[in-house]
Parts: sequence; structure tokens; C-alpha cells
Amino acid sequence: MGKKFLIPAAIALGALSLGGCARNYAGEGGLAGAGVGAAVAGISGGNIGTGAAIGGAVGAAAGSQVKKDCWRTDADGRSYRVC
Repeated sequence: MGKKFLIPAAIALGALSLGGCARNYAGEGGLAGAGVGAAVAGISGGNIGTGAAIGGAVGAAAGSQVKKDCWRTDADGRSYRVC
């Protein structure tokens, strides 16, 4: 494995780990998409910045269409907001 593979892999890992901090799926999708796009572009020999930009845009668009369930019910039947 060369440097060409490690940089996109590090970008993808960072994006996926930051995705958990986002408050909505558009942010999570954008970060994950950017990481995956950069990784695919790096592996295939494409432009990493372009891959990250396209992946981020696609991920954010897809993530914005997902409805997030922010309510949980405990053992006593009480509902509470978790996000």
C-alpha cells in the first residue's frame, strides 16, 4: 500500500467518525459521501478533491431525504427526545 491509498483512507475514516457528531442526516451523509468519494477517487487514480466534492454533494442530497427518529420510549412507556 502506497501513499496514494493511505490519504483517501484517512480522509474517509475522518469523515465517517465526524459524521456521528452531526445533528442531521444531510450533514452525516455529506461527510460520509465526501470520505467515500475521496477514497474511490484516490484508489481509481482520479482527482481526490473532485471525488470528495461530488461524493459530499450526493451524500448530503441523499441524507436530507432521510427522516430522523429522535424519540425513544423507556421501559415505563415514557417517550423522550434523544436528538
